Amino acid sequence: MILKKIKILCCFLIFATILFGEERGEKKIKIGIGYSGRSYDPHKHTDSATLGITKQIYSNLFCLNENGDIENELVDSYSINSAGEIQIKLKKNIVFHDGEELDSEIVKKSLERNMEIPITKVLVEPIKDIVILDKYNFKIVSRYNPKIILNNLTHSSLAIVKEISNKNLVGTGPFKLKEWKNGEKVILYKNKDYFKGEPKVDVLEFVTIPEASNRYIALETGEIQIAYDLASIDVASTKNRKDIKIVSKLSYGTDFLSINTQRAPLNNIEIRKAIKYAINKEAINEVVFENTAEVAKSILTPNTYGYFKNKEEAKDCLEEARNIIKNYGEAVSIELWVYDDSTKYQMAQVIQANLKDIGIDVKIQTLELSTFLQLTAQGEHDTLIGLWYASTGDADYGLYPLLHDSSKGAVGNRSFYNNKEVNKLLDEARIESSPKERLAKYKRVQEIVEDENPVIPLVHKMYHIGLNNNIKNFKFNPNGNHILENIQVN
Repeated sequence: MILKKIKILCCFLIFATILFGEERGEKKIKIGIGYSGRSYDPHKHTDSATLGITKQIYSNLFCLNENGDIENELVDSYSINSAGEIQIKLKKNIVFHDGEELDSEIVKKSLERNMEIPITKVLVEPIKDIVILDKYNFKIVSRYNPKIILNNLTHSSLAIVKEISNKNLVGTGPFKLKEWKNGEKVILYKNKDYFKGEPKVDVLEFVTIPEASNRYIALETGEIQIAYDLASIDVASTKNRKDIKIVSKLSYGTDFLSINTQRAPLNNIEIRKAIKYAINKEAINEVVFENTAEVAKSILTPNTYGYFKNKEEAKDCLEEARNIIKNYGEAVSIELWVYDDSTKYQMAQVIQANLKDIGIDVKIQTLELSTFLQLTAQGEHDTLIGLWYASTGDADYGLYPLLHDSSKGAVGNRSFYNNKEVNKLLDEARIESSPKERLAKYKRVQEIVEDENPVIPLVHKMYHIGLNNNIKNFKFNPNGNHILENIQVN
């Protein structure tokens, strides 16, 4: 009887090995993220939660390295002729996830698709025309300085996609989409035909864990192997741990206060000046980030082309801020909107206390992210705390969507700011061929914004990423779309 049971058990184990062996032998990495990706369509979104996932599915013509230099991705070579046209040669034998080879026609259709989508249209606006020369060669005719186009083409929202019959998308990236559950998880599996070589990991699973503390706990317990965007307090607690390592680096992002310049009393430049004078950025860095962030002197980060460090404020500005509010003649009360994020709420609390000190009453409103984005695009807010990435590494994308009159609303200008000189400078900088003159224009824009305060930069975002010690070849990306194509788990 015992022998018979052993035989039955052995048969079951053999059957289970045949049935489940491949799955049990899969190399899988689970990644904890704070926000759900909004969809697998990179052209319709610019948030880092979405693009951090879609970057693994789709490839760009170009990419930025950690130093902000442009590198070829789908491109074999390129040149810029005397007319400012970018002549591009594609790499051969790159296939999409459905098996079709990448060619010039598909690239053109993909970029033209961006032109029809408002949120990413600003990135392709510098392109006047795309002329196909043959299967692998085409040229981009530029309206502006071709450097802007090259940097914009590195943005993950300009990934090259191919639409298939049922309106789904496929890419050429290292991983294919298996499952996308909004609010829960996204599962990707490796692309064995990836043009840079087959990934070493079979499955990537992105798990939505909204609270940073819970992401850290999941990393501690081994539930996940990578945790994006950890809180500073959790980073400090890993110092003596040997099973967890932390990557902490400056991003292209800046947390900022955006002020709706169309709503009274915030349409008053003196009120906005008082708000700036009152905000204690050092306190935000200390209280919220435990001094691990970098106090911002510009909406651009120091690693962005065109960055200019604005002048230091005098130390007696707080008293001037009190006098401005006192002389205004009536009570000032505003709402400060944040999306559902503990760090943003803590920042709002510091600002609330700062403004109370000068006589401004602040009511904090917390909204779900999609509602926050929708209502602020319509200008329903007084002020908000936002996070802006100059994801292309260039000042054009860092400033134009946030400050140009044509970008009001969903594109980025949620301060509804309109300054004719700023508009003119940003337009001129796009066509300026001299790097020196272009930088001078961006410097002037930042000086004007420092005086008029439609946006008040608070801190430059530091990325804190927790990795299980058995994770190898994780590649940090300052725009938040970290590169996982070579990642390994031991």
